[in-house]
Amino acid sequence: MKKTVFNFLLFVFIYIPNISKAQENTNSEEKHHSIQFLLAHTQIQEALNENGEKTWISVPSFELNYNYEINDKWAIGLHTDIVIEDFTVETFSEENNMVERSSPIAPAIVGSYKFCNNFSALLGLGGEFSKEENFALLRLGIEYGYPFHENWELVSNITNDIKFSAYNSFSLGIGVAQKF
Repeated sequence: MKKTVFNFLLFVFIYIPNISKAQENTNSEEKHHSIQFLLAHTQIQEALNENGEKTWISVPSFELNYNYEINDKWAIGLHTDIVIEDFTVETFSEENNMVERSSPIAPAIVGSYKFCNNFSALLGLGGEFSKEENFALLRLGIEYGYPFHENWELVSNITNDIKFSAYNSFSLGIGVAQKF
């Protein structure tokens, strides 16, 4: 037991300083990649309640986003929204006015332009996938990133998904991003 504790302490005091020196060397390099995780609420105006009446709902969701920074102003990424609940919506299409949605997943290829210190404008194309039906979408948004540690940011965003021939939704999210 004493030997195990001694080996552990030896490892901590010998190898941890070397690991931190290696991290200092990589921190001085420019970071181009980032992963974001956000908790969000998706707002749907065209939802239908159990009586078939049109109502506004807010459903919990989360976002998992990857970005590659091309330069200081431009980035491209894959932004994926995942709604946790099932719901029914009234669509814009003439043939099928009511569509069930079972935990839809909405990935989109998004370009972003940093127009002010920490603000970015988002524009992308993708799709919303559910077992009932799939829809193409256009994603528009604004994102704010506040650096709070070496490679970490607090991120908040507002995105609007315009689903062609279907329905619209917008999402409010807050979370963290790690640059690497």
